[in-house]
Amino acid sequence: MLALGTIDYLNTQPIECGIAERLPDITILRGVPTAINRALIEGSIAAGPISAYEFARHADELLLIPDLSIATLGAVNSVLLFSWRADPRELDGLPVALTDHSATSVNLLRVLCEQHYDIAPEWRTLPQDLDSMLQVCEGALVIGDRALIEGVLRRHVGRRGLPYLFDLGDEWLKLTGLPFTFAVWAARRDQADAIRDSGLVPALYATKAEGLARIDEIALAYAPRLGLPGGVCAKYLRDLRYHLDAADLSGLQTFLDFALPTFRWATIRSLH
Repeated sequence: MLALGTIDYLNTQPIECGIAERLPDITILRGVPTAINRALIEGSIAAGPISAYEFARHADELLLIPDLSIATLGAVNSVLLFSWRADPRELDGLPVALTDHSATSVNLLRVLCEQHYDIAPEWRTLPQDLDSMLQVCEGALVIGDRALIEGVLRRHVGRRGLPYLFDLGDEWLKLTGLPFTFAVWAARRDQADAIRDSGLVPALYATKAEGLARIDEIALAYAPRLGLPGGVCAKYLRDLRYHLDAADLSGLQTFLDFALPTFRWATIRSLH
């Protein structure tokens, strides 16, 4: 049976909400981005979202599913650097905690530190928990639903009070003026025929079209999981980009020029 990976975050819901009903014969594997990345690369799933960074690293094994992404132009609201320092440049040489849930966001922060802030923090990969991360480090990268919640709540952490917050989507826009693509959808090359026969790709496009037309409904249904107002969740989804146009690809290649200098997006192959 064909297996599809999904990321169990609010930001994937407009593409994936309802896919199980459209394709009842497909197995669904849910997990955090790093887990789904690993499952796709290892072949446990045939297709699914993958961090843009990991897609580029494994492009010889994968086919891009065109026009599906999680991207932003400016603030993303769910990829956040929390810091005890008012200026990220003050983190030079200091310990900064990296979430263990992400590949692209972690490398985006590395690129920003090298190219935008001109600093070299001491990186520590830790379980994603803001309190424990900021207890031992001067900064902490948090992503996904947890970052969205923390960004809305803006609560005091431990005895040091309210940390400063920097949105990496916004910081990337300041550096480049371009959108940033956090994830794309991809399929394993060795399962391409089975994926075509399953109807998975047309189903993903159909659920995306339906999901983008039902943002308010999706947000209201998901909001209780986060303890946030439905309107906040709906605005978050509307601020995201779910396609890959020329500007998105330009931003993605610019990021990869920094993070993986030998990679060229023009060399990738798509699933047709």
